[in-house]
Amino acid sequence: MPSPWPIELHSGDRPQLHWLLEDNYEVAYKCFVPKRGEGLLAAGRCLSAEHEAMASARVTAQCFPYGHTIGLAAAISALDGVAPREIDGRAIRDRLNRDGAQLD
Repeated sequence: MPSPWPIELHSGDRPQLHWLLEDNYEVAYKCFVPKRGEGLLAAGRCLSAEHEAMASARVTAQCFPYGHTIGLAAAISALDGVAPREIDGRAIRDRLNRDGAQLD
């Protein structure tokens, strides 16, 4: 059984803590591609997400695979000569799986 990750909700009068057991969510590649500016990628805690999701998505342990993902995207962009926003997230997911990420 995978380890539970705390999900902290920052809404209402006071924060609430929920545990995510045998469940998960994914952060889409497009969350790391800024709306404006070409050739840019953001990694780490610099992602676009709703307020509630940011509480768990910004945790350091989750930021490590974000860096891996964005590094792969930067390499694909440079080697294939395509803008980061033109990269299909599924291509990155396939490469992450080949690297042992076990996303599928």
